[in-house]
Amino acid sequence: MQVIILLGLALIWSGFTGAAAHATPHDALLQAAGLSAVEPSSIAPDFELSDHHGKKIRLHDLRGKVVFLNFWATWCPPCIHEMPMMQQLLNSRKQQPFVLFALNLQESQENVAQFMTQKGFQFPALLDSEGRTAASYKVRGLPASYLIDCSGNLLGSVTGVLQWTSEATQTLLDTLLKDKACQDT
Repeated sequence: MQVIILLGLALIWSGFTGAAAHATPHDALLQAAGLSAVEPSSIAPDFELSDHHGKKIRLHDLRGKVVFLNFWATWCPPCIHEMPMMQQLLNSRKQQPFVLFALNLQESQENVAQFMTQKGFQFPALLDSEGRTAASYKVRGLPASYLIDCSGNLLGSVTGVLQWTSEATQTLLDTLLKDKACQDT
């Protein structure tokens, strides 16, 4: 019985030390901002999508920038509630290597373009018309947001509305933008 207890404690302890081994320097900042760290951090799934004007955007081409991805739909009230904060976030980072994309899930280009114009949002809405990009990011609900560092690593995510203009979010972005990979662009 004592051997089983000792083995159990050893397994529990290895689980704690294993989790600590995967911790990144940004985990506490991600948590403070309301995002869950992606464990283990890995290269974000690449995609190439057209925006609501027809311009093609490829994620890989954005290396050297912090990338904010937000999956949304025009029929999603929480998504619409969050978008003005996203616009404020983008406006506060205009002179920095930071980009923000709203990835619309399975709606027409005309519908999305009309919505973006009507609401006055100035960030690109990418069209995930078949839902493949959402599937590659394992989106389980809307809105869903992902943060990618300047090296292309998927760092954190959140499902639901988040206060994107918070001091914690600003601190997180300030830290990410100081990374050498952001400075080399």
